[in-house]
Amino acid sequence: MNIHGEIDQGVFYKKENENHLLRLAGGSWSINLSELSDKDYQTIVYETHEHRYTITKEEAFIQGFIKNFQGELKLIVPIKYWHKDRNNE
Repeated sequence: MNIHGEIDQGVFYKKENENHLLRLAGGSWSINLSELSDKDYQTIVYETHEHRYTITKEEAFIQGFIKNFQGELKLIVPIKYWHKDRNNE
């Protein structure tokens, strides 16, 4: 299965739009577990035009919760658990 992002040296990178934050749990990013089930990564980085959000895979599973969205398993991780930095673009 193709992934919407890329993995480089144990880091899963994905470009996102701030408007795509889910409203669940006060604002959350979703991670498609179906796409990443057989992939090797330890860190997750979501980058938007304004911010860079980073979390370890371990922390994402501890703080997040799994939901089924239209047949795909998603790990929902509230943004309050991500490390958020401002982009310098």
